[in-house]
Amino acid sequence: MGEGSTLKQRGIRNILSDSMKPDGTLRHCLFVLLFFSLFFTIFFSPVIFHNSLLAPAAGVGLGDAVVSHLPFYLSEKLSWDPLLSCGFPMIADPQAMSWYPPALLLSLIPGTWNIFVISAYVMAACFAYGYVYTLTESRAAALTGGISYSMCGFMFAHMGHTAMIHSAVWLPLIIWSLEMLRRKVSRFWFAIACVAVASCVFAGHLQIVVYSLVVSSAYALVMGWSAPIGRNRFYLLTALLLILGLGLSAIQILPTAELASFSMRTNYAFSDFVSYSLPFKQLPLLVFPASFGGLAHYGTTPYFGEWNLIEMTGYVGLLPPILAAIGFFAWRRKTVSIFWLCVGVLALILALGERTALASLIYHLPVLSRFRVPARHFIEMAMAVSVLAGLGVQAVLRKEVTKRLVLITIFASALVITISLLVLLSNKLSGYALAKGVAPLNMLPWANSAVGTPIVIFLIAAATLLYWHKQPNSLLRGALVLSLLVIDLASFGWFFNWHESSPRKEILNAPVAAAEYRDLLNESHERMLSVRGTLGTVDELPPNLSRVWGITNATGYGPLLPARIMYLLSMLPDGSIASTWKNADDQSLNLTSVRYVFLPGSGTTKDARGITWNEENMDTWLGSGCDHPRRDSVRFNLATPFRATSVGLVSRLACSLSLKDGEEVARASLTDTDGNVQTVSILAGRDSSEWSYDCPNIKPKMGHSRAEVFSSFPAKMYEESCQGHFYSAKLRLNDAKPITSVEIQWVGRTGAMTVEKITLIDELTNSSEAISPLSIEGSQWRFIKEAGEARIYENPRAMPRAWLVPEALNLKPEDILSAIKTSKLPDGRAFDPSRVALVEEPLSFASQANDQPTSTRITQFSNTYMEVQTASTSPSILVTSDVYYTGWQATLDKAPVQIFRADYALRAMKVPAGTHTIRFEFVPKTFYYGVAISIFSLLLLVGLLALSSLRERQTVVTGE
Repeated sequence: MGEGSTLKQRGIRNILSDSMKPDGTLRHCLFVLLFFSLFFTIFFSPVIFHNSLLAPAAGVGLGDAVVSHLPFYLSEKLSWDPLLSCGFPMIADPQAMSWYPPALLLSLIPGTWNIFVISAYVMAACFAYGYVYTLTESRAAALTGGISYSMCGFMFAHMGHTAMIHSAVWLPLIIWSLEMLRRKVSRFWFAIACVAVASCVFAGHLQIVVYSLVVSSAYALVMGWSAPIGRNRFYLLTALLLILGLGLSAIQILPTAELASFSMRTNYAFSDFVSYSLPFKQLPLLVFPASFGGLAHYGTTPYFGEWNLIEMTGYVGLLPPILAAIGFFAWRRKTVSIFWLCVGVLALILALGERTALASLIYHLPVLSRFRVPARHFIEMAMAVSVLAGLGVQAVLRKEVTKRLVLITIFASALVITISLLVLLSNKLSGYALAKGVAPLNMLPWANSAVGTPIVIFLIAAATLLYWHKQPNSLLRGALVLSLLVIDLASFGWFFNWHESSPRKEILNAPVAAAEYRDLLNESHERMLSVRGTLGTVDELPPNLSRVWGITNATGYGPLLPARIMYLLSMLPDGSIASTWKNADDQSLNLTSVRYVFLPGSGTTKDARGITWNEENMDTWLGSGCDHPRRDSVRFNLATPFRATSVGLVSRLACSLSLKDGEEVARASLTDTDGNVQTVSILAGRDSSEWSYDCPNIKPKMGHSRAEVFSSFPAKMYEESCQGHFYSAKLRLNDAKPITSVEIQWVGRTGAMTVEKITLIDELTNSSEAISPLSIEGSQWRFIKEAGEARIYENPRAMPRAWLVPEALNLKPEDILSAIKTSKLPDGRAFDPSRVALVEEPLSFASQANDQPTSTRITQFSNTYMEVQTASTSPSILVTSDVYYTGWQATLDKAPVQIFRADYALRAMKVPAGTHTIRFEFVPKTFYYGVAISIFSLLLLVGLLALSSLRERQTVVTGE
């Protein structure tokens, strides 16, 4: 059958009948792989040969790589993980990379984490090299493309987001495969394209996956219009390979879609969608990547821009954009150059987020609206610049570029740099930096290396480009350009924080307390909780690192954690827990079987006066203002009396604009060992003030003065940025007595006050004692010991892993959560989780013999099942402290029964009177559906390849 036959004559069965071998020789491929492997091994040698892990942290905390990607890399892949977040479907979380081929293979070999991370840069370079080589047939152009893409600022800045850089690896391979297929149909490249799409999904960062598939689809649509193999044939091939690629990854896609429906991703507001977008004032970061601080080697200025430097980095070098501009003008009549120019410009516009009208349009598109951080579109811009830069090198090598074009491009680049420099030198930016606490700010090139270094690189790049243009085929001059390209990109990548913040391998060693508490928790089937989450030290057993040591942690860390468990525990995105956890009325930790909490070490600090304060704020609200539940007083009982001459207080007022100077808002009552009580007043304007006192739209309305500021924090009031404050007061006592308790009582006529820190001060001995927030009267927390840098408290009121209650009460979800947090039911009764289960099902249930004894005992327990024996004299509700999630099934004495949600986020079921055996088992149907689709897709792919091979052989034999 001839090449010019129509698609209809050939049919889908033989659409793959034409084949060709991969372009280039095996020797060429191996050389490229060896070159980039050696290059990045040398580049990252300061870490990998010094007993450290390429898992850098970003600012505070251990970093995403250590607390998210690395634990999953080191762990057995489970369908259900009972060690995190009150139970978590690990295999549904794409960032666990359960099916990602490089992770699957390398994780089998101990100590291969660094190899795994480096492999992302090697593969990205090789695949970009291959695509550019296919376009240009020039090794120098291909090297330019490979180096530019793999060393762009995005790839270095996001090194700690391991799943992200591995997902970005596959974009150039998908594009390369499409380019090969549009030229000539090939079984080999069709299979490669399907594997690349599946691998991109398996790599785990769905945002980059979607961006890569959108760009790839656009490439196929645009470039396929003039495909040599025929437009319709190529479009059909593209659709087929995308379907098969996604089909191969259905084993990940379907469980992930189910998990996403339980997460907070289902209700992103527009403000969430456009968060972490690049502000106009930070556009100079594209030219001067360290100009807003954050790179220690460019000076000591801390980062003072919006969001953080990791997400705002879109640096693609200075030489690559110049080469890209040359490439576009040299290839301006080619569709491929127009396409990549549009991709680059569009990606930059999208990175600006709500600052352009395009964001509102994208927000209304399915799937795309589920992602935040528009600045991550910089990866598409990096790809576009890399390709165009390769085209520029090829054009120069073929002497298709005039000196005039080179000079115009250099002049235009110089103009962009000049404009960026003027923005940096503006007084407005200096004022912005001053507001962020950075002063003085000197942006003159000779005084600031963050500005001077890029200018020097640009001047050298311009001179080198002109020098090379005279003799483009000179090996020495070409090598000089490539060397400068590496230096240009390394001027950011080499100096980013991966040197200093990559942890030592010892970080994976279990702390001393890990083994002890692992055994205790395994025996009781209860949990611990690390209050600071991923911001804590290793001794605090942070998630998800705790699972490497086999510790059952009530919290977790990841973008797809079930929203219900996060709301129940008041969990923040970094895995930390809001300060309300210590309140005696908050039942959330009791319900989730949290037996132990881990806090930071001593937890105290001294101010300039030598007064000791707790590092952690109490955030205890008094008063009824600001829509907080009314609370009139809080009392702290000291385990050991402390003699005090005065009491130190850190607080803030809220919703208190009408309070006047000197107006009494609260009273501090201190009881001594003799039972005597001393009372001192807390006055507005002297001892505490409105937290938003200095916000521009609040200050003119203030009715009282500003008290002494203890500390400040960035805030927003009516969408306007400002500084919020905490205030300190020193309240003198009449007598120096040993104090046993301190009570703060709200007496203000309006508003509210938060009590943050309280310290007893003895001026006679120049000593002070910070009052622990866990000493609040009624607190159930009992100090156990200090272990390394952690303090451990026990919760005697923790519920067991499974328990029976005699009553179920039907409430709305918001009322259930409120009852758990306040221990009060909507009808005013006290909520006792050992007596009542709060359910959303139309179920009202109350046993007639609710005072009869019951018992529950866990007899079998594993990752995917739990068996419980119960005994009761009347019907009851069985509640388990495990998160409610689709896929769990239950049997009562081997008969199926319904599981329903109780206490906002937990599993429950009805149990009749008597002795019974209940078995919970995790049977994730979406996973099995995904397995079936993936297997079918694999068989279909193999079948299509085999069929096309067979028809090709038949064609050869028959001579058609």
